[in-house]
Amino acid sequence: MSQSDRIRAVILTTQRTGSTFLVECLRSHPEIECAGEILIGVPEVILGPRYRGRFQSLYKLWNIAKTGAWLPGNRMERFFSSGEAKVRVFKAMYNQLANPFALRYLRGHKEIRVIHLCRENLLKVHVSRLLMPKRLQLQATSPVEPVWVHVDPAKAIAAMRKAQERHEYFERLFERHARLPISYEKLIDGASLQADSARRICDFLGVAQYPMKSKLVKVNPESLRDTVTNYDELASVVSRTEFADTLA
Repeated sequence: MSQSDRIRAVILTTQRTGSTFLVECLRSHPEIECAGEILIGVPEVILGPRYRGRFQSLYKLWNIAKTGAWLPGNRMERFFSSGEAKVRVFKAMYNQLANPFALRYLRGHKEIRVIHLCRENLLKVHVSRLLMPKRLQLQATSPVEPVWVHVDPAKAIAAMRKAQERHEYFERLFERHARLPISYEKLIDGASLQADSARRICDFLGVAQYPMKSKLVKVNPESLRDTVTNYDELASVVSRTEFADTLA
């Protein structure tokens, strides 16, 4: 693939937005090579679940050193310059762009297309993050047992307001790039990428229309009532704020 014809893109997002599902779906497209979080040393090809044991921090540092992610500009340039597909895309979390060198590279390369993935229901994002420490693995290919969590209403509201601000902040940061907003709520159709989102992404990346799939399944129940131990208390407080629609 000629570098002049290569399409460079990034999935800009945060935790618990369906980004791993989207990465897997994009990998199933014959014209797209999609990687995960290369800025924290995640290998381009993952052979199994990510390690989440007691030495997680050391393992992460080892991967950063091994893959050269400690020089983010160089790491991204190597990623975009390698491979055979028409499109090369990787996932970058908001917090990973706290590294000024990573942010400078992405903002300085206006040819990089940005798929900005978000989850409209910010309350479910917050609850899903609270559930993370309770699960050994954050993704699954078969149904898993539900887990429960107590949610502090005041902290939930503060987290949702912060999430709104961060999304708007990154929208402004990349306003000069070609951007495609995609929401979690319009992402998943069983094991497939929803047809309309798949069409929009293919058009945005300049590739042929193709049905894209993932082996992953949702790990948390759709209803917050089936996850939050103090749901009635939480709903009573949230219903009196600008986030009342997150209870629907």
